[in-house]
Amino acid sequence: MLKAEICGIKFRMGLLFPAVLVILFAFDDTGIPAWCLAASAMHEAGHFMAMYLLGCKPSLISIGMFGIRVEQPAGNNASFAKSMAISLAGPAVNLICFAVLAAATGINYVALIHLAIGVFNLLPMEYLDGGQFLYFQLAGRLGEERADRICFYISLVVLALIATAGFFLLIRSGHNFTLLGLSVYLGLMTLLKRK
Repeated sequence: MLKAEICGIKFRMGLLFPAVLVILFAFDDTGIPAWCLAASAMHEAGHFMAMYLLGCKPSLISIGMFGIRVEQPAGNNASFAKSMAISLAGPAVNLICFAVLAAATGINYVALIHLAIGVFNLLPMEYLDGGQFLYFQLAGRLGEERADRICFYISLVVLALIATAGFFLLIRSGHNFTLLGLSVYLGLMTLLKRK
């Protein structure tokens, strides 16, 4: 685990993350992983900029194989409205980048990467930004415990839909297991978040 502290914010990075990046870039000649990484970095920068503007400085940023986890200091809970804005900031950056790139250069794979990351993160699943937005919106109205339970069940329904679509895509194409793999990843993240 690599650790650092910058401006009072602790950073941690699992060793597998840079190792996988090296392998990905070593065997790729399309440039797509680099664009995906850049779009993901812009997505996270949107979240951090919203945190900064709303006065919600994180205490820990952890980067691992399954994404980025951001923790705020104990006792520094952001309001539900601020948390909703922070949740939507990342996908908003990707969707704005898609619109700008599509207008400037036409719809190409770089623009589509931004669109895919933005739309994907808006899915109402606990682990994703759309699920976080839904949770904070419900928690403000129904309470945190009830919101958590509702979000979990909605996540299961969305996961079942993605897995079903992935299964049919695999059968139809004979080789495209992208959605099925994505559903396994999201299922693992949902289960790990519950622990």
